[in-house]
Amino acid sequence: MKKPFALAILLFSFFLSCKKSNSGSPSGSYHVTASIAGSAKTFNLSTVATTVGSGSNVNLGITGIASATTGESMGVAITNTPSGKPIVAGTYTDTSSKFAVSMVYRMTTTVQYVNTNDITNQAANNGTPVVNHMKIVITAIDAATVKGTFSGDLYLNGDATAAKKTVTSGDFYAKFQ
Repeated sequence: MKKPFALAILLFSFFLSCKKSNSGSPSGSYHVTASIAGSAKTFNLSTVATTVGSGSNVNLGITGIASATTGESMGVAITNTPSGKPIVAGTYTDTSSKFAVSMVYRMTTTVQYVNTNDITNQAANNGTPVVNHMKIVITAIDAATVKGTFSGDLYLNGDATAAKKTVTSGDFYAKFQ
């Protein structure tokens, strides 16, 4: 089961390093925003949604960049590999056995906070309480765009025993590339 999560993190690294523009977005409305550890952040540079794979192996990723200079960026992903069910409007959590979710917040190109279903499970197995489980809600999705919200705890370098940052009020609206 670790392969889908490793793939999701690898895909995030790829998506977050892309330098696509928001050209064609109505009034620059494509965005990723969130409050991270109580600080409001906007990731509206290079906001993009992508899908990789097909059928029972699909990864939907939404990413945005706050600063191309520092590498500060945010991404969320949903993978259907555990169940093979389609990714549609609905709620996806790190406690689901049917879908895998992941979030990555890169403060810089070398410092990142990550969470996946595997990390949540490791935290529980190590006796580290997960206070804010990851939650991604897709409120609208079609062939052109995806819209929704997200929240949850992220851990420094994906280590459930390391420092964490809580993401609240996450919101995204992205065009598929």
